[in-house]
Amino acid sequence: MAPNRVRFPRFFKVFLAETASESLAIPLSFTEQLRNPLPHTAKLRGTGGRVWTLSMNKVREGAYFTTGWSKFAEEHNLKSGEFLTFVYDCNRTFEVSVYGRSCCKEIRAVAQVVELSDSDSEEEEEEEDTIMEETDDEVGFSDDQEINQSVYPLEEEETETEIDTIGNSNLDGVANPCFDTNLKARIYELLIPAQTVKDHDLRFGETIKYIDGEGTLEGERGKWTDDRICFKGWDRICRRNRLKEKDTVTCELLHTRNKVHSVKVHVTRG
Repeated sequence: MAPNRVRFPRFFKVFLAETASESLAIPLSFTEQLRNPLPHTAKLRGTGGRVWTLSMNKVREGAYFTTGWSKFAEEHNLKSGEFLTFVYDCNRTFEVSVYGRSCCKEIRAVAQVVELSDSDSEEEEEEEDTIMEETDDEVGFSDDQEINQSVYPLEEEETETEIDTIGNSNLDGVANPCFDTNLKARIYELLIPAQTVKDHDLRFGETIKYIDGEGTLEGERGKWTDDRICFKGWDRICRRNRLKEKDTVTCELLHTRNKVHSVKVHVTRG
């Protein structure tokens, strides 16, 4: 089955420090092509995998990124004359790419990565009853639970191409395969639906990267006798996003020539 082709709206800006350090104007021609008005808040996802939440204000006929934009600009070390592209998912998220004065795409503000091992999941599985809070009508995580994670920066030898594919969807207008899931009693593994794999002729390696608003986690492939495709470490995503039973999680499968390398997580609160 051929994937549906979707053309996401997009625009570009040339960064000028004297006018765009605290806020950034969104082109009127861009807002006019949108079916729905822009939201009051939006997320900017950089090529390094990190996400920033910003306010969006409308002034007369124009719209602006305001609160939060200065932090995005500072952490990306933006300089006058650099070129930025924005690709909008028509929901709340913009994929942002930065092109330096050399006219080449650059990776900045790289997300931290958490490494997971089989022993991590096995030890936490024994504590499942103490982690989950269950009531008659919902399952969730308490606000005072802490998640112990060992964090390390991306290795220097990781290539620009590899990092770039972690943080981005297919921006050429082709929609990535997606499926929905929710919080389940067994949260340690993410099961990829067999029908999704079949419909899109997907392939998988021994590890996968989970991408959410907090950054990037890596999980190893699980082993099942019936050859089902699942990956460990999903409980970390459930916890740090504080998922509840009525929440819906849309998993976007990022791939290169049908080999899936990452799962981008989109949470819709129930």
